[in-house]
Amino acid sequence: MLSEFEIVPATPDMLPDILALEETCFSSPWTRKMLEGELTGNQFAHFFVAMRHGQLKTKTEPTIIGYHCFWIVFEELRLMNLAVRVPMRRRGIGWALVTEAFRLGLEQSATRAVLEVRASNEPARDLYTRMGFTQISRRPHYYTNPTEDALLMEMNPLVISNGWQRDRNVVSGGESASTDSL
Repeated sequence: MLSEFEIVPATPDMLPDILALEETCFSSPWTRKMLEGELTGNQFAHFFVAMRHGQLKTKTEPTIIGYHCFWIVFEELRLMNLAVRVPMRRRGIGWALVTEAFRLGLEQSATRAVLEVRASNEPARDLYTRMGFTQISRRPHYYTNPTEDALLMEMNPLVISNGWQRDRNVVSGGESASTDSL
C-alpha cells in the first residue's frame, strides 16, 4: 500500500519549512542557525524529511510534514529532534522517520541508539517504548519553557524488528509523535 508520504534526505533549501515546523511543534524550538548547523555543518548529523506524495506546496498545505535530525557517532545512533505536523500525527510518519534513522545507523555500524525525551511527552515515550527503547536514566531540569526532566532512553542492541516496513516509500502501521530535543 502506498502511503501519503515519502522519506527523503533534507536539503538546505528546505530549511525555511523545517524551521516553520520546528517553531510550531516545540516550546523551545531550535533556531535557524542551529538547524542550519545540523543540516550543513555537523559531520555526524543526518536530516530526513517526510514529504507529501504528489502534492505541491501551498500556503495551507506544506509539503514537509515531518523531519528527523539524528547523529551517527561511531557505534552510537543519537536521536536529536523529531517533529510531525499536528494534523499529520498518528499516521506512521514519526515511526517511518525513526526507522529510516535505524536503517542508516545499522548500515554505518551503529550498535545502540539513545535519546532524551520530555518526561511529560507521553505520545513520544509510547512510540519509543513500542520501538524497543527502555528508560535508563532521568536528567532533572533538562528542558526549559517549561522546566522539566528529560528521560534518557536507550536501545541496546540497535535492531529493526521484523514488523517494521523497510521500503522508505511505503509505511504500514505505527504512530508518530513530536518530541523535544531528543
